[in-house]
Order: sequence, then C-alpha cells, then structure tokens
Amino acid sequence: MLMPPMAKKILLHPGFHKTGTSTAQHVFWLNRDLLAPHVAIFQLRHLREVAKLCMGYAKTQNPLLLMDMIDSLDSVFADVTAADPRHILISCEGLSGHLPGWPDVDTYAAAPVTISYICGYLADRFPDHALSVTLTTRGADEWLYSAYRHHLRGYRLREGWDEFRTALRAAADLDAVVCDIREGTAPVPVTALPLEASRNHPLGPGGAILNGLDLPSGLMARLDPVDVGNQGPSDDLAEKFLALNLGDLPDGEVQAQKDALAEMSGVGGWKKVSRA
Repeated sequence: MLMPPMAKKILLHPGFHKTGTSTAQHVFWLNRDLLAPHVAIFQLRHLREVAKLCMGYAKTQNPLLLMDMIDSLDSVFADVTAADPRHILISCEGLSGHLPGWPDVDTYAAAPVTISYICGYLADRFPDHALSVTLTTRGADEWLYSAYRHHLRGYRLREGWDEFRTALRAAADLDAVVCDIREGTAPVPVTALPLEASRNHPLGPGGAILNGLDLPSGLMARLDPVDVGNQGPSDDLAEKFLALNLGDLPDGEVQAQKDALAEMSGVGGWKKVSRA
C-alpha cells in the first residue's frame, strides 16, 4: 500500500541573536547537499535585503519598510514553485531586527511586527505548506553577556559591563518576546527552543531545529556536526576591545585593531567536527 506524501512545511527560524543561530546555520550549510533533495534552505546570503529592511524597521518603525519587503521576498522565493515537493527552512536572525544594544535599538519590540509580516507573506505565497516558527532562546545572563561582547567588537560601545547589563535587562527576557510574537502571528504555531537544551542534540542547535521537519528516516545520522560558530571574544579580549573603544584613536583605526585582534584570537568562524 502506498503511503500518502508528507505534508510540506515551512519552518521559519528568525532568531534570536546569540542563541546558537550561527552554529545552527553552519550545520545547514555544511550539509546542504544532503538536505537539498528534502529542504529548500534560505539563510542570510539569500535574505540580506529582507534582513536590512527588518533591521531598519527596528531602528525607525517606518511602516514603509514593511511594504518594501514584498518585492525583496518575491525575489528570494522566485524559484520556489508549487510543484516543488520540498520543505522550506528559513533561518536568519536579522528577520527579528537588530540585536538589542545596537545604537537606537534597546529591545526586540520590532520583532513581533516583522515576524508577523513575514508569516503573513509566507502563508499567502505558500498556502499548501504548514507554517511554523521556531525561536531559539537563551538564559538572560548568558544572553546579555554574549550580546555585550558582540557589540564591543561590532561598534564603538563605551559602556562597561555593569552599565550595559542594567540598561538592557528588559531586553533579555526572550520568553516575553516569544509570547508577544506568538500573539502577533496566531494561529501560526510558535515554539521556543532554549539553547541550554538544543546544545545537547548530537548536531547541536541545527539538529534540534531540523527536528521540526519531517525528514527521511536515517538522514539526520548522515549529517556532519560543526564546532560552535561565531564564537565570542574571551573576557580578556573583551577588555581589550573596551579599552580601544574608550581610547583616542579614530574610529577606522579602532575597528581595524579590533578586527586584527579577533582574527589572531580565532574569534568568529567555525569548523567541521569529526564524528566519533
């Protein structure tokens, strides 16, 4: 007896930042050839213009940026037809806006708006797919410290850790943001996936996210894991970044020195991990 074909799914993973997203996306990219017959994967390389609009909205709340997303999304999915039997996986934390702590962005207040808008677009464009959202989260203290070190390198942040932590404490309640997104996207199912749990998957956060799709039996065991992606600076290196940010050098020279220190220390990037 022939089994009916599996229902096609869209799994939207729009963040949050600093919750294992880079590690997950590296798993998807490293294993793209094995996944390609079953999943159409879209990441930052495909969604750069859409992410720019979402980040712009996070800074300005300009509704015209949401309207501009239609053409950008049309371009992203131009080659996906109704006849394509595959699931769709969309993974890009920029779709939730800027990482809080960036200039003029203190919270994820824009995320429920941008994600709801994208969900509406996907539901209209792919009515034969079952749409769901997975949001990777992280404990508040770990998330705040990771965000702080990220921003020390990314721009000329001059705040010390205690000042940054106090100012951004409200933004660290990612579970509250998940609730706001769930309300804004209803009835689309929204799942929170804590990094503390997803780390334990044999493929890390990427494998935990892929569990949300109906993949063929045995495929997951064939996928290669990766090491932690986009590793943040050590405490010592973060102090060096802060010292440079507080110094008198021009902005360009400060960034160049931070980039050189990061490269010497192996910050960022990723590598494949051999199976035991």
